[in-house]
Formats: sequence, structure tokens, C-alpha cells
Amino acid sequence: MKTTLLALVCTVFLGSSGLALAEDAHAKPDCSEKQKALEDAHAAVKAAIKPDLSSCADKKGKEKLECEKPLKEKAKADTADAKAKVKEAKMALDCCKNPKKKGCTP
Repeated sequence: MKTTLLALVCTVFLGSSGLALAEDAHAKPDCSEKQKALEDAHAAVKAAIKPDLSSCADKKGKEKLECEKPLKEKAKADTADAKAKVKEAKMALDCCKNPKKKGCTP
């Protein structure tokens, strides 16, 4: 009787500790930092899309076009860089949520 009771207690104790370990293994990681980085990257894209052409507002014709051209080109380059950062941030967030996803490094 004592042996059976001891075996039962040991099984319950070891089983519950194994369950606790399994719950820790399946617990979702905290990806809030990566989520914030993704939101910041999206905001950067929105800010980079439209160039600030206010410095060229007082000019006319060809002079205005020559003033706007480098600003528009810079905005285009900044937008491309910001989109690349969005892609990186999205991949980092996806890898945080699911480390076994293709392209993620363990």
C-alpha cells in the first residue's frame, strides 16, 4: 500500500513538473519591442514618401524644377531605405513569433 501511494505521489509530482516545463516551452515570447520597431519603420516610410518642397515654393519655372529634382530624388532614396527597414523589422517580428519560420536563424 505504501509503495503504491509513494509511486502515485511521485508520478503526480513529476508529471506536474514536466507539464510546467512544457508550458514554459510553449509560452509565447515577448515581441513587443520588435512590434514597436515595425510600427516605427512604417511611420518612417510615411514620412519619407512626401518630400518637403517648401524651400522651392518661391521659385518659378525651370528654376523651381531644378530645385525640386534633388529633393524628390532624396525622398525616393529615403523611401527605399525605409521600406528595406520595414522588411527587416517584419522579418524580425515574424521570427520572434515563430522561430521555426523559413529564413529565421535559431
